[in-house]
Amino acid sequence: MKRSYRIRRRNVLAMASGLAIASATLPTAVAAQQAAAEGTNIPSENAIVVTGSRIARDTFKTATPVTVVSADTIQDQAAINVADALNDLPSFRPQATPATTAIFIGNAGANLADLRGLGAQRTLVLVNGRRYVPGTVAGSGNSPGFTVDLNMIPTALIARSEVVTGGASAAYGSDAVAGVVNLILDNDLVGLRASAQYGISDRGDNEQYFLSGAFGTDFDGGRGHFIIGGEFADSDGLGDCYTREWCAEGYGPVANPIPQVNGLPRQNILPNVRPSTASYNGLFNTGPFAGNEILPDGTLVPHDYGTYYGAPIFQSGGSIDPTHAFYAEFPLVSAVQRYNVLARASYEVSDAIKPFVEATYAKIEGETTGAQSRNLGLSPTDIGIAADNAFLPENLRQQLDTAGVDSVRFGRIGNDLGHSRGTVEREAYRIAAGAEGEFGGGFTWDMYYQYGQTDYSQRGYNTRKNREFFWAVDAVDEGEFNGGAANGNIICRQVALGNPAAAGCLPLNLFGENNFDPAARDYAYGTVMQDTKLSRQVLAANISGDLFELPGGPLGFAVGAEYRVEDADGTADPDSVANNFYTSPGAAISGPAVKVKEGYIELAAPLLSGVAGAELLELNGAVRVTDYSTSGTEWTWKIGGTWEPLEGVRFRLTRSRDIRAPNFFELNNPSVASFQFLVDPENEQAGSSLVSVRLSGNPGLKPESADTLTAGVVLSPFDRFNLAVDYFDIKLSDVISTLGGETILRRCSEGATNLCELISRDGGGALLAINNTLLNLNELNTRGIDIEAGYSLPVGTGDLSFRALGTYVFDLITVDQAGEVNRAGQNGSPVSQESGLPDFTGRFIAEYETPKWEVGLEAEYISSGLYNTTQIGPDQVGYDPTLSGSISDNSIDEYLYVDMRFAYRPMTDRPELELFARIDNLFDRDPPNNIPSSYGVTNPILYDVVGRMYRMGVRFEY
Repeated sequence: MKRSYRIRRRNVLAMASGLAIASATLPTAVAAQQAAAEGTNIPSENAIVVTGSRIARDTFKTATPVTVVSADTIQDQAAINVADALNDLPSFRPQATPATTAIFIGNAGANLADLRGLGAQRTLVLVNGRRYVPGTVAGSGNSPGFTVDLNMIPTALIARSEVVTGGASAAYGSDAVAGVVNLILDNDLVGLRASAQYGISDRGDNEQYFLSGAFGTDFDGGRGHFIIGGEFADSDGLGDCYTREWCAEGYGPVANPIPQVNGLPRQNILPNVRPSTASYNGLFNTGPFAGNEILPDGTLVPHDYGTYYGAPIFQSGGSIDPTHAFYAEFPLVSAVQRYNVLARASYEVSDAIKPFVEATYAKIEGETTGAQSRNLGLSPTDIGIAADNAFLPENLRQQLDTAGVDSVRFGRIGNDLGHSRGTVEREAYRIAAGAEGEFGGGFTWDMYYQYGQTDYSQRGYNTRKNREFFWAVDAVDEGEFNGGAANGNIICRQVALGNPAAAGCLPLNLFGENNFDPAARDYAYGTVMQDTKLSRQVLAANISGDLFELPGGPLGFAVGAEYRVEDADGTADPDSVANNFYTSPGAAISGPAVKVKEGYIELAAPLLSGVAGAELLELNGAVRVTDYSTSGTEWTWKIGGTWEPLEGVRFRLTRSRDIRAPNFFELNNPSVASFQFLVDPENEQAGSSLVSVRLSGNPGLKPESADTLTAGVVLSPFDRFNLAVDYFDIKLSDVISTLGGETILRRCSEGATNLCELISRDGGGALLAINNTLLNLNELNTRGIDIEAGYSLPVGTGDLSFRALGTYVFDLITVDQAGEVNRAGQNGSPVSQESGLPDFTGRFIAEYETPKWEVGLEAEYISSGLYNTTQIGPDQVGYDPTLSGSISDNSIDEYLYVDMRFAYRPMTDRPELELFARIDNLFDRDPPNNIPSSYGVTNPILYDVVGRMYRMGVRFEY
């Protein structure tokens, strides 16, 4: 189970550690040094295939940086998902996890891999070098469609994860723009291993139960082999913002009125934020009683605008409501339950052929809380109360009549009407069958067919239906409506008008909490239903081997072809199809399948070896041609080199052209409505208003293309020490993205008349909706340095080891029609905006291990940074409160999290037994709580919202 103290796994670890030294991959570097100290050789004939290459060669000769996360590392972190271990690497941005679900119901509970902060859709996930079945749909916050959910893959069978932190499209095809995550299974497992684990936070929530097991055996005299493994994980998640004191302080953005006459900046981050134009009981915003709330008994009370009331829609302090409606009820971490199982059988007919079959089943269930009804009383999309509304108290109706006012704007937060409750269920099936073998003379081949399918089901219960809601609110007295005296029979105006579509409408009383008829609420609310089938078929064949001898060794080659079909088909309820739901509607998707034909060739040429000035000099190159049924033919290529002028010093360089073709959802997704707070340039005095922004696919999209450069040095100046420093530069063009509602509005006002066609207004010029369709319109550039180092030394009866990983990010630049924004150094994830990356993220691990026990200390460092790089705060050069981007506080302090773990092995011979415990966030460090995001008061992508977390369990191996 553990490193060199497990004899059965020592050779496997030694082989993996060859990869580690070649790339300074820290999680296994110590094993390499221990193997060397114990006399375990790492022969070149035992070379393993590295993710960045299709050529099986000694991994010392690879030009592409590769980081390995071993099975032991996953165990050390007590990870219940391989994503948890990957997201601890500084090169990953954990943007799609259960902690970032917030109000987004779609893809609830998904765990995706996002390298370099370029988006999960630009990181290719493989299992044993093969594409896996996708598990996500589109339109769900930070979870893009048609990506692999790592929940589907059992950690019990993962031998290691290889991460290429650079483009690899020439080797593996589309989507490998940011890099590749290749999960290598333990296909040769012999014996039984199992684990049971329990976790709970210091505050008694976030309970986790985790069971896993794997079994492998030979049969027919060792010619056949069978493995099976699976796991069960159940995580309860966290409650809402008010389960944590740091969150309950309620910091949020409060805009300053225009013009600014108070000396305060344009945006102020203040505590105890509440809506300023809406309340739980209802707040009038226009008319003779504007600024008054209505209580359940019909009386009016002045709304308390608190210590600071800026431009709509927020205030600081005041209000009779006990909580901030935008933070209440939404879980800080969503609940997720999952099962998965994988089985594989292979049989060696001869050296020439070894067939195999592999099958996987996974079921993931996620749940979360969506938004309650929020009508802010500011725009035509909000509630307008007519002067003859039958539920309006008579004295208020008289005031409206006296003032000659036909209607007033009314702001209402529908807590009493309930939040939307969302569930997502994904069932994935996958089968792969193929064979591999040898031609003789060192040539090998493999081929396989794979079919994978995910059945995605999404439900959003108690979701407001816009048309029915506004019909129900617009209630009249039947007698008065027909010109007579009031008779007390209150009906919907549309019913009184004889609108057949309004049959069954029941009037809804919103004046004061809990004054409504439950049947009327049921009429105005419904269930979102979306069922989508995602499928991916792959037929592939590869041949590799050595062609002839060069001065430095044999010329290696690999050639192959692949045919892929990717498809999705789904249905949704009629209200979703009509965009009639207030939030998180379903999407019925269909369209022609994406068919891909491609072929590649790769060469590795060792020009020199073992001579003065060139212990190794090798060139590596690859070319791939790909034909997409949707966008035509594309070429990708890679060329790299490795030079080792003397033993212990190695330089490497790779240049590549990579692509990402638009996926099925980007091409075919139907128009789906969401709501954003936007400032209309034609009416800035009104401040922000809630506007319908419709997202849609575009079948005319073409592939993104990237130019990638990596250059680095690997140093091993003395025994047991390794250091790797790698520079990366990725320039991505024709990025598939949207302009965003605010940019469309601004560019239209500046004269881009073609964008004005995307904007809908009512007869009075007020904003109604914006069509925010996908386009090839952006550039996305990132640049930085990865640093990895490791050192170990024998101490007493064990080994003391140190490992460190760090990533500096110089640039994370988006260039679009709004201009250029560099989000490197942006530690915040501002509401409805892109999240950034810190200037530096580092992880340090210290461990002491003996045959019987081990103790480890881990530290994660996040550098200080800005909340939003598009804004400017008082401590920045050039600050002026009158600037449109001024903000009261734009700085975030540096953070250090410390974790601790311990393991004890009472049985070290077979069977083997290990007891373990781990404490995450040992010092219970609260996250910064004044950096509001779409998820609440902090940025859970970077900062821990759980607090101190305990995990303990037992592992068994025989």
